Amino acid sequence: MAAALVAALGGLSLVFLTIGVRVIPMDAVVQSFTGFDAARVSDLIVQTLRLPRLLAALVCGVSFAVAGALMQGVTNNPMASPSILGISAGAGFGLAVFMILFPQGSLSVSLLFSIAGAGLATLAIFFLAQAKGAGRGPVFLALAGTAIGAVFGAVTQAMTVYFEVAQDMSYWTAGGISGVRMEQALFILPWTILGLLMAMGIARSVTLLAFGEEVAIGLGSKIQRIRILAGITVLILGGSAVAVAGPVGFVGLVTPHIARRIVGIDYRKVIPLSAILGALLVVVADIVSRTIHPPYETPLGAVTALVGVPFFLWLIRRKRGVR
Repeated sequence: MAAALVAALGGLSLVFLTIGVRVIPMDAVVQSFTGFDAARVSDLIVQTLRLPRLLAALVCGVSFAVAGALMQGVTNNPMASPSILGISAGAGFGLAVFMILFPQGSLSVSLLFSIAGAGLATLAIFFLAQAKGAGRGPVFLALAGTAIGAVFGAVTQAMTVYFEVAQDMSYWTAGGISGVRMEQALFILPWTILGLLMAMGIARSVTLLAFGEEVAIGLGSKIQRIRILAGITVLILGGSAVAVAGPVGFVGLVTPHIARRIVGIDYRKVIPLSAILGALLVVVADIVSRTIHPPYETPLGAVTALVGVPFFLWLIRRKRGVR
């Protein structure tokens, strides 16, 4: 199954490079790699515009999916994802602060602000979950995350309007990878690789958590240490992806469920399969975003929401008995 998905991802990646305002034949795409000529317009389009966009789609899809898989595994909450629990909104808040304080700042600084904002949202969710009398079920966490995301979103919007950076934030807020440069795509690639390696390093312990904390502790797992490592990994993956693509929602919600349906609850298999599925979903969504209403583009976040919102409502319906 994994091999078939990788093959499908490779084929769709080639199709990805042919689609746009100007349709480029497949042989011209291949020629841009085998014999690049700066005088050919098609070669320039593929190498300077579409290839960075493809790399960003792959990297961000992997990051969102793996972050969602870790969150669902560690919290034992099927509705956990960076967008549902407000982490993406927190990262957006951090990025807005960066744009206000450092309008000409570097990519590395923007990434740090994005991760810091995601960390603030995570702390807010943690304190809500630990509050006396608070429910600990999946629905409570989803509602708490939605509330936290709304607060961060409102504050971000107010700040961007007041400090006159709303135009810079507008397309980013909708979620999309249009206009991503190769510099940006390559900048977040090491962070994604680091996060993926960290996720695989704690995959066995996350699997044990699926059987309950008592079982995991009895088998030698250090629960608090695993949660801290998972939290750092989610912040690295989610913060870096949001800094480039914006708050593209529901990728981290949908793909881990599909992965678990295919390979079971062993996170040593769930995490890499979620990564493949996440990259596949974002690539397909970006293709759709460019073909719905050409030559205009539909925001990528809107396309992923068409898949994610019905799936989220179905999950809530399954948990309708949880208060």
